[in-house]
Amino acid sequence: MASEIMLSDIRTEVEATSNDCKLYKQICEEKEYDFDQTIKGSNLDEIPYVNWNYFKESNKKFQELLRIPYNELSYWTISSSTSGDPSLVGRDAEDIEVFKNNYRKVFEEYSKMRLIKRLILFAPSIEFMNKMPGSWLGKRGFLFYRDIADIWKNYEIDYLLKFKVWKVLLYLISHFKAKAFIEINGKLMVKSLKEVEHQKTPTLIANSVPLMYQNFVDYYKKHKKGFNMPETFRIQLGGGGWNGIKGRVKLEHKIDKVDFMEKMSGFFNIPYDNITDNYGATEVPIACGGHWSKNYEDFLFHIDKDEAYIIIRDIENLERIKKTKEPGIIEVLTPYGVKSYAGVAVMLDDIVEIVDFNKCVECGREGLVFRITGRMTPEIGKGCSSFTNLFPFK
Repeated sequence: MASEIMLSDIRTEVEATSNDCKLYKQICEEKEYDFDQTIKGSNLDEIPYVNWNYFKESNKKFQELLRIPYNELSYWTISSSTSGDPSLVGRDAEDIEVFKNNYRKVFEEYSKMRLIKRLILFAPSIEFMNKMPGSWLGKRGFLFYRDIADIWKNYEIDYLLKFKVWKVLLYLISHFKAKAFIEINGKLMVKSLKEVEHQKTPTLIANSVPLMYQNFVDYYKKHKKGFNMPETFRIQLGGGGWNGIKGRVKLEHKIDKVDFMEKMSGFFNIPYDNITDNYGATEVPIACGGHWSKNYEDFLFHIDKDEAYIIIRDIENLERIKKTKEPGIIEVLTPYGVKSYAGVAVMLDDIVEIVDFNKCVECGREGLVFRITGRMTPEIGKGCSSFTNLFPFK
């Protein structure tokens, strides 16, 4: 259950958000919300929430969710949209630091960040992401992922997604228009993995489930072998992608989680415990670490009761679900990291089920435990039109 201190802080933040944000005040008035009531775990569902759709670029309401003067906004944090309609969340420096700290704590607890010496990322470099175009209402926007990657900036990092300048120039000459060309650097991937294997460097490989799975499976099929990694080698997942779609990457098939775990564990000769997941969303500042459960054949996620709380709403009537193991829409409540926008209560589009309200029987961590079972909105995927070779081992 949520801590008493956090519940008190939520009450304060709900009223403050209503005072700062005209749109949220309207939502509260429509719900006839009583700001004077004491907030308890039993009435959290009465707090007016912001639907994730309000943050979508196409709805043109994202700027109305700001709580601070426009000139105090650091930049828009942008989701890596699969549908071409990203979420835009305006944050100031303080709120950005809050969500970075939340992710940092998850990386430390689940991926042993302090022991890691090297990263291999299925992602473009921070320098490339800094140069990606994008501004809204005259204010610069950056991928939410960029700030998460920035947490690791002082580490040795191999970025496997590479921007091909010469292909851009050739396309420009032949088509008289610009187009981005990004590829997976297969040679760098193999070189990095062989170095880690030989030197036994504590390493974390992370990011896109589809890119990871397909490239490692293809490599194994082609070379009939994997890697004998040290016990300090770890895999960090995050952001879904189990249906084969992640950002602009789209496979022709879904990825079975059990199959993924078996293949990755075998490919690198590492235990299942060295493969962890992370749940979060651009619209909220929380980060929830996840470990594999052989019982559920799924990842179980944990939320810090001193940082945030989640409730589950029925898909049809949006009433609160108070039982375990019943799927519903997730709503995140937190008073921290939302000083610059109306994010104290946000309903997302993920379908989850609560496994236990108080403690994980598998790892012993206290607090609410949940797992992700689906999504409300379809992950359409934009295909790989900007990519020329994402799977170099086919």
